[in-house]
Amino acid sequence: MNPVHAQQMESPAQRGNGSQSLTVGDFKCIASSGFGDPRNSYPHSMAWYQDHLYVGTTRNILHVVKLAPDPKFGAYHLWPVDVPAGTDAASLDQRCQIWRYSPRENRWQKVSESPLVWSNGVRVWRDFGYRSMVVAQTQGDTKPALYVSTTTSSKAPGAIILRSTDGLTFAPVTARGMGNLDVSSFRALVGFNRRLYTSPSGKGRQWAFTGSPVVLESSNPAAGQWRPVSVPGFGDDTNQVIFEMAVFNGHLYAGTGNPANGYQVWKTRAEGSVPYAWKKVITNGAYRGNLNQAVMSMFVFKNALYVGGGIRRGGYDREFNTGPAAAELIRIHPDGSWDLVAGDERRTPDGLKSPLSKTGPGFGNPFTGYIWSMAEYDGFLYVGTYDSTVLLSFMDAQKLSPAQRGRLNSSHLEQIVEIEGGFDLWSSSDGVRWEQITHNGFGNKYNYGVRTLVGAPYGLFLGAANPFAPDVATKTSAGWCYLPNPRGGLEVWMGSHANRVEGTAQSLRGSPQDLYGAINRRYDRTMYEPFFSKQADFANFGYWEPGVHSQQRASENLMQKLLDFLPEKKGTILDVACGKGATTRHLLKYYPPTQVTGINISQKQLETCRSNAPGCRFLQMSATDLNFEDDSFDSIICVEAAFHFNTREEFLRQALRVLKPGGRLVLSDILISKPTQGRNPLYPKANSIENAAAYAQLFSRVGFDTVEVVDATEECWRRFCRHFLPYAGIEFAAGRLDFGTYKRLQAWIWSGIVGIRSYVLACARKPPTPQG
Repeated sequence: MNPVHAQQMESPAQRGNGSQSLTVGDFKCIASSGFGDPRNSYPHSMAWYQDHLYVGTTRNILHVVKLAPDPKFGAYHLWPVDVPAGTDAASLDQRCQIWRYSPRENRWQKVSESPLVWSNGVRVWRDFGYRSMVVAQTQGDTKPALYVSTTTSSKAPGAIILRSTDGLTFAPVTARGMGNLDVSSFRALVGFNRRLYTSPSGKGRQWAFTGSPVVLESSNPAAGQWRPVSVPGFGDDTNQVIFEMAVFNGHLYAGTGNPANGYQVWKTRAEGSVPYAWKKVITNGAYRGNLNQAVMSMFVFKNALYVGGGIRRGGYDREFNTGPAAAELIRIHPDGSWDLVAGDERRTPDGLKSPLSKTGPGFGNPFTGYIWSMAEYDGFLYVGTYDSTVLLSFMDAQKLSPAQRGRLNSSHLEQIVEIEGGFDLWSSSDGVRWEQITHNGFGNKYNYGVRTLVGAPYGLFLGAANPFAPDVATKTSAGWCYLPNPRGGLEVWMGSHANRVEGTAQSLRGSPQDLYGAINRRYDRTMYEPFFSKQADFANFGYWEPGVHSQQRASENLMQKLLDFLPEKKGTILDVACGKGATTRHLLKYYPPTQVTGINISQKQLETCRSNAPGCRFLQMSATDLNFEDDSFDSIICVEAAFHFNTREEFLRQALRVLKPGGRLVLSDILISKPTQGRNPLYPKANSIENAAAYAQLFSRVGFDTVEVVDATEECWRRFCRHFLPYAGIEFAAGRLDFGTYKRLQAWIWSGIVGIRSYVLACARKPPTPQG
């Protein structure tokens, strides 16, 4: 199968402005398990202030949601965390905290904690969460101050805003709820023209909508001076909340939540008498309607305002019967025109909108409920998502939507959650070409969202929301029960090129030894797993005819099926992506060693090739940049690798060039499903092929003739799965596979079940030289 032949993947240095995007290897976890207390669920707010990273937490998210239930939110067969019947919200430890991190000292310090206050004759925690942070200098500030907005519970009504000028003491600068105790949350918080702006974003136990929201302004927060500067709901009573605000092109922008018609985006210069003059920029959820229910994030990048949408409650709002649907990303230009970055193509009054990224909602992930956070670092825009996949473990399948049930095979549900659970993180230098950094929450399925992102001088800081603690519902042989979860609680990660392990992200322009550093490491690790070593170094799915019971025999059958395409097995042959040389060794049944050449991107594997097929020539080389003269080979073979190339078309053009007239290319290949193709950087999006017919057309378009494509999905992929799953279990039970290898192999096979559409065998001829 040669799992990672990612030949000629576009390097970050080639994509944009000369700098490089961060990769997964550039991130390190600098705080886990909620700073040692897993009840800290969300890093709900972050800011860079006075050479420190500040993080505001929210506690016991899933516990509080359970205690303030929505009667239409009953899709769970078991609540994810243990909330015993009769639990009183007042008994929960809700002391949310503010922490700060010094990169120079690599040290965390807790600098603030919610105090206890008297309410209705009992002492309760004043703040349930710190929902937003911003550094601003208003007219009343002699220097930049750190402002923090809060969320409160019904036991201590009335959210407030805090202010600090030393990063150690935080004092309220508003009365509770600014005089309205029903206000339970402030979310948007932004400084503009030496004034501070916010808006109520929660009412009572409802932390997502308020009804008739207004923008509030203060030129001197420390004096408690606030005034409304917009009419309620911008004059539209279907606008229920203002979640986000941003400053762009000399204007203050505000994004609404509108469950009836979809979000709106408004802007004002914030000048003149109040209420200010506001202009609507985006309406009707960018013409997607209420599937773009609310603006969840806003960020300015390279003279455009990026707007991330979402549907509350993770992408499926049962109260308003909205969704399920994945979130979209758009961008707004200074003149008010806008682009669809990731989402559904549609006709609008502004013309046809096609996604610039060539991906649908959620960048192709249907479980992306929100585009939750954005930040810039080193010339790249980073986008973090909320991914609800992990929640599927706890849901009653009969209560999922038909679309969700249709995509998932319930018998595979646990494996899909293990592989796909956890947030996605994307990066782009231009808003058009995107690179996925992680699709599984940095390997923790419980990290279901990137709640906060901050670009700072020391790196990109990421706050991962993880409310699955202290205990989490776990399926055991005895049934479901609650067990301690060591992977629960918020996490904070720091991404920096300085974190990169030497050699993990080399430029394609380097020497052969520098090529594909990160790819080779993963490729080598996979190819040298004990499983593949046991198969005489073959690494393909094989061709499973009746009576075949071993992987090695099936792999040899596959080679024979491919060679049967060649009418004459003579002359010179090139083995592309030759792995550890088992395929090359099989060629020696028909060809003398001097006529056989193998190429691979891994120098380590080439050394193994020389032992497996002595006398053959082996070279380190990219499949899409063949360093051979024209008309060099009579035949070319490539086994299970072209789906990794960037792209097949480039490889086919190279193969056509180096084949002699009348020579043939034979290969086995895998067609990847479109959602997987769009999410996994090892399967370049530009390499996507819809079906076998399109596959054959590609050969003809490049210039091959006599094209034959055979669907071998049943004989190769499906029968391999039926062999592999019990085999791996037997090997593990017998102690011949260690647990780590067994789990990696399981994850690999289930990712294939999710992502593989079909398996094909193909042969094509280079047209002979015309006679006479």
